[in-house]
Amino acid sequence: MSGYVIRPARPGDGRGVAQAWLDFAEYYREIAPEAFQAPRADGLAEWLEDRLLSEQADVFGRVCDDGGEAVGFVRASFLPPHEDAERQVTREVALPRIYVNAIAVRRDHWRGGAGTALMRSAEAWGRERGARLISLDTFAASPVSVPFYEKRMGYERHAIIFSGSLD
Repeated sequence: MSGYVIRPARPGDGRGVAQAWLDFAEYYREIAPEAFQAPRADGLAEWLEDRLLSEQADVFGRVCDDGGEAVGFVRASFLPPHEDAERQVTREVALPRIYVNAIAVRRDHWRGGAGTALMRSAEAWGRERGARLISLDTFAASPVSVPFYEKRMGYERHAIIFSGSLD
């Protein structure tokens, strides 16, 4: 790993996290242009920075800092056990858990440890809150993210999300 520091967001991080988000979108558009789009770039840095700076009790947002520059971010939510867990089929809803809503790293920092550091910080936050499980979704055809989660992070596949056009 490089000299990455995982820290709370601060004013001025928007440009770096926006570049990570745009790189993320570009990568997915390259492998599945019918499923992914480029986010509107105007105001993106401010929008992302505002979301990362907003403090919420059950939301975790952190930035990956490399030499004072934001090169990636993670945002996750804490989910308590579902109130009707005993009537559900899946066991995970009975557990306190975290869901990773978004993670993105600038492309020039891929495979350097930034994503791992961000995910480990989310895992630690979840453990501190009593979470017993972490989950997320990613694009099944991704030759980068699927091996990252399976091999680097040690996660297992547990679901398949289907979608279909209604046009």
